[in-house]
Amino acid sequence: MKASAFALLGASLLAATACDSSRNAVEDASTAAPTAENTASTEAVSFTRELTQGDARFEVRTTGSSAQRQLTIRSYRGSALTTDPVRVDISGAVRDAVTADLNGNGKPELYIFTDNPASNGGFYGYEFAERGYTPISSPGMIQGTAGVGYSGKDTYVLNNGTLSRTFPVTTTTAATDGTTPAAASNRTISYRLGADGKWTMGQVMDAQP
Repeated sequence: MKASAFALLGASLLAATACDSSRNAVEDASTAAPTAENTASTEAVSFTRELTQGDARFEVRTTGSSAQRQLTIRSYRGSALTTDPVRVDISGAVRDAVTADLNGNGKPELYIFTDNPASNGGFYGYEFAERGYTPISSPGMIQGTAGVGYSGKDTYVLNNGTLSRTFPVTTTTAATDGTTPAAASNRTISYRLGADGKWTMGQVMDAQP
């Protein structure tokens, strides 16, 4: 009888321990690390594109919807990153993202164009080596008569190995009565990229919008 009583007491202790263990397990689960949904960025993706140039592959993404956005570029050879991701604040929404080798040195270039209306705005360029990258500056201020009437609102495109930059201009002509009526047109300037990373201005053309 005594043996049976001890057996019953031991079974009760084991059951109580098991209940405590189950309860502790449930309580511990409530302190688990946050899920990916809880830690994900709240900034919306406003642009994304994957591009290739030779054996190079690029993933381009911007986040945000205001005038100021963050650009992220990942550069790959095969499945391996060639450098840390490029992260930079940009102005405006992305109009286009394209790859090229405008200076013919075999290193892929990536160009991001936005709708930033400021003078010399909307241009972001990079040249990628096997390891690392070098920023490519915009063509900058327009010299000489080609810059007459310029006030920004550039639109950039790549065309036949050159960079084309189009913007609105206003020209004035003196009239016999002393007034100066304005005539609006669009001007396009072509540029070539040298081995030194600098732009050389080429043909200049005016056309009615």
